[in-house]
Amino acid sequence: MIKNLLISFIFIFSVSAESQEAINQWVFNALERAQLNVDKGNLEAAEKIYYDYASGTYSSKSYDHFVLLRTYGFFLLQQDRNADALKYLKQADQKRKMPPMDVFNLKYILGQIYYVEGQKDKAKETFLEWIKIGTDNQFDLRPEGYATLATIYAQDSDWDNALIYITFAMDNTIVFVENWAQLKFAIHIQKKQYMIALEVAQDLVRVKPKNKAYIEQMAGVYNVIKFEEESLASLEFKLQQNLLKKSSEYINLANFYLYKGLPVDSSKVIKKGLSLGVLDNNIKNNELLSNAYIIAKDFDNAVNSLINVTKLSDDPKYDYRIGQIYLQNSDYKNAIKFLKIARKKNWNGSKGSLEMLIGISYIELDDFNNARIELAKAIALGKEDEAESWISYMDSTDSLRAAAAAN
Repeated sequence: MIKNLLISFIFIFSVSAESQEAINQWVFNALERAQLNVDKGNLEAAEKIYYDYASGTYSSKSYDHFVLLRTYGFFLLQQDRNADALKYLKQADQKRKMPPMDVFNLKYILGQIYYVEGQKDKAKETFLEWIKIGTDNQFDLRPEGYATLATIYAQDSDWDNALIYITFAMDNTIVFVENWAQLKFAIHIQKKQYMIALEVAQDLVRVKPKNKAYIEQMAGVYNVIKFEEESLASLEFKLQQNLLKKSSEYINLANFYLYKGLPVDSSKVIKKGLSLGVLDNNIKNNELLSNAYIIAKDFDNAVNSLINVTKLSDDPKYDYRIGQIYLQNSDYKNAIKFLKIARKKNWNGSKGSLEMLIGISYIELDDFNNARIELAKAIALGKEDEAESWISYMDSTDSLRAAAAAN
């Protein structure tokens, strides 16, 4: 796997005329001599050159050393010496202020090696860094990286993140990759999203119509859906006859309705369970109720449910969510109120985004003075581009108002 990966990247990391301008001539000459030995099959001589130069003393910001370490690491990978290769590639990764594209490509290779070597946590961490660098610099993100990350999350039973990354991988490739589709199918089964799982199973059968395992897989999903439909009918009948006695029955029925796209019915079931005392008035059940209301676009009741949650939990994410709902529905005063509560509780999400939302709310209230204060905080927290655009809007608005007043 790693050798194939290296072949696909050889054009990126080969010592080209462009890289000659970026590294010293003596480094380029050394790499060229080493490659000539590789081409002749004289691997010991090639390795001696790589080792001697890579082991030299360099500045922590030396691009020459970065290239030497990286190239030596790739050479070792081609010899199936993954552990030795990791040693030098990790040293290259520790170099500071290297060109973003070089770091981006190195992170991708490192992520794959960590995964192959069974170091899942390091692989996950490295791929997330790779995505951040790619996103920040608008580099093309290889869908294979997302698929590997999805596999890691699936192995950790983190089905939500697994689905996010495998969906991105499949949406951003032209060819149909069977093992990616199989992973997506498995994720939907784990999430009990059987109708979507059926669609994936049908795609697999279309691609491999004679594959017995795929046909049996599709038939199995049909049977589950049939059973689910019968179970739903049974629960609905028991609800009508006031025969639902277990909290699990209320939750299952509420989730069924959400799955079927009936959020209003879902909210009614949860409310009934809460009013009868069958469902506990806890965070989980109130959060489920608020989600049903949000999907149904019943934002007043969604807020009320989340306010109940804030009485049971000090987690600022619920105050933040309330603030978002108010902002989306143009209730800017309440948006500011709850976003500031989230800030006071030390909101652990993007603090820059939080300040941006407060600033935007003030702008909508035509309170530019407070808006500028909040946007200045957002800029200090890394939201310079977004904040500057709103500051420009306020500057333009102030200028137009001043001109109108002068006339």
